[in-house]
Amino acid sequence: MADDYSFDRPEKRTHRRIDVDIDVNLIVDGKKIDTTATNLSCGGIFVPVDYEVIPKQLEVELTIHLPDHAKPVKVFGVISRAGKENPSSQKEGVAIRFNRLYDENILAIDRFIKSRMH
Repeated sequence: MADDYSFDRPEKRTHRRIDVDIDVNLIVDGKKIDTTATNLSCGGIFVPVDYEVIPKQLEVELTIHLPDHAKPVKVFGVISRAGKENPSSQKEGVAIRFNRLYDENILAIDRFIKSRMH
């Protein structure tokens, strides 16, 4: 696998992130990739994919299938990091920072996250 890459600025998460196991469809350069997200916040998502084929800072379209939500949530984001999910994880993929998120979508994601927190 290629070297992990991240951008020059340090990570500054401003949203609570939770571990998930939800279906996600990515559209990357016109190609659909079906995967399963492993964590989610109102600011972004981590999905295991072969990041060697996804250029840095590429904008992607996502369809997130939230459990207990009537319709899928469609969002856009930018690849912000690729490599391991975290230093102790064996999961590799890409972190996507949401950049075009409409009110109803952010509310759906926020409700989902709050419903999973204890």
